[in-house]
Amino acid sequence: MLMKVAGCIEFFGGLMIAFGLLTTIAAFIASGEMAVAYFTVHAKMPPSPWSPWENKGELAALYCFVFLYIAAHGGGVWSLDAMMRRPKR
Repeated sequence: MLMKVAGCIEFFGGLMIAFGLLTTIAAFIASGEMAVAYFTVHAKMPPSPWSPWENKGELAALYCFVFLYIAAHGGGVWSLDAMMRRPKR
């Protein structure tokens, strides 16, 4: 069940982030999903739970912080969010 939820978040969240539709919300949820993935899978691996390089969790940690950056800064000027906010001429 958890894998299905993670797959849906990654697929639909990735599409929303790529097109810039509700970017901040989708990126925040994807960031949380990557944090959960790190702490439920990679932090349990030996030898160290706090070193992503030793427990092969560097991509999960990297994606977590990249998505958090996107959530903080939004989709940008070419996103669908920005196009919907522009005044009609």
